Amino acid sequence: MNSVRVTKYNPQKRDANGHYTLVEEWIGMSDVGKLYQGQIFTMEQYLVTEEKYIQAVEVLIKKTGVNHLKLVDLENYSHETALNLSEGKTIPISLVRELIKMILRGVVWGRLVAKNQFEVHFGYDYYMYFVGESLTDEIIEELKRIEGLYVESFQSPYLDQ
Repeated sequence: MNSVRVTKYNPQKRDANGHYTLVEEWIGMSDVGKLYQGQIFTMEQYLVTEEKYIQAVEVLIKKTGVNHLKLVDLENYSHETALNLSEGKTIPISLVRELIKMILRGVVWGRLVAKNQFEVHFGYDYYMYFVGESLTDEIIEELKRIEGLYVESFQSPYLDQ
């Protein structure tokens, strides 16, 4: 099964063990307003990066032709009801963008599954993983063209959960 890690983290800044070496790096929306690398991290900067992550998921959806995803392993930290989320809920593509924002912003967590196609997993510190047989070389190459995101072959730590 193919698995890639899609992140904002430049792999050239990893050590021999794969650990990210730049210690002054924002890891979520909660870091907006904090000082990183001598500058205040702004909401505008956050939103630019968030949009790239959403764009990556949209590439995967478009290239595989799925029209809905299932939300599994739901963890709802704020009891958000805007999308009427529940474990195993089928999410139409029209709502996926909003759900991804909620996940990236730490409001909820879950895996997005397109049965027999792919899964999207979200990790701590703004990591995202795409897993599945539908993850073709063509899709991976298109993901690599999203400026500011890095795509690396990597086994998702959220498989089989």
